[in-house]
This record gives sequence, structure tokens and C-alpha cells, in this order.
Amino acid sequence: MIFGKVAMGLLGTAVVGAAMVSSEGFVNVRVHEKQPGGHNIHVIAPALLIPLSMRFAPQHSLDEATVQMKPWLPTIRAAMAGLRECADADFVEITGPDQHVRVSKSGGAIVVDVDDEGETVHVSVPVRAMENAVEDLAERAPVESAQAADSGAEIQ
Repeated sequence: MIFGKVAMGLLGTAVVGAAMVSSEGFVNVRVHEKQPGGHNIHVIAPALLIPLSMRFAPQHSLDEATVQMKPWLPTIRAAMAGLRECADADFVEITGPDQHVRVSKSGGAIVVDVDDEGETVHVSVPVRAMENAVEDLAERAPVESAQAADSGAEIQ
């Protein structure tokens, strides 16, 4: 009887943990090198790792990006909201003699597919994860650096 309760508790914890990890969706990256002996790489990772890994990035590494992003934040947020709400569609498609590139939205994710003579690359990132990453970056903007950038002053 007690073993059953412990097993149910562990199973419930595992289910809740799996639901949390997959709540943001998954980032999917596939790379296939076409030459003989080329590598095939396929990584599927929870998108929850994007904002989590940004927490471990050194602040000084993100300072310039966050300051440059700040004036564009309303535009970025509007674009993300539009991406979230729009139907699946191809946004950009470029076809050349030796390559094909397509950027699209499919199933709530932005998908980039590149096929050229050397390799085939597929990257899929959920829009929701991209939105959360942008918001996390916005929160990390240094206050004094952002004020200095607005006033045109330079920080030493």
C-alpha cells in the first residue's frame, strides 16, 4: 500500500516536471553535411533552456545587446505578437542555382531551412520561447547604461 502511494507520488512529480519542461515547446536543430563522411547532427532541446541559459550568461556579455535593443522593444514586441497570432506561412523563400532558403512559421514556431551544395540545415524555435527570451533580455538591460545611451553620454 505504501509502495503504491510512493510510486504514484513519483509518477505525478515526473509528469508535472515533464509538463513544465515542455511547456515552452522544443528547439529542433538538424544539420546534414552532404560530403562523404559528413556529420549528421540532430538536437532537440526544451525551449525552456533558452531563458534559463541566459541567466548564466555574464551580464557584461549582454550589456551592449540589451542597450541597442531597448529603443526597438515596442517594435519587437508587436512583431512577436503578430507572429504568435498569424497563420502558418512562408515569409521568405530564396532559390538560387546552388541553394534554397526558406523562413516560415509552422505550428507556432519559426522555421529556417537552408539547403545548399554542402549541407542541409533545419532550425525550429517556438515563437513563445523567442518572446520570453526577448523579455528576459529587456529585464537585464543595465539601468545606467541605458540612461547613458539615451543621453548620448559614454560610460568609462
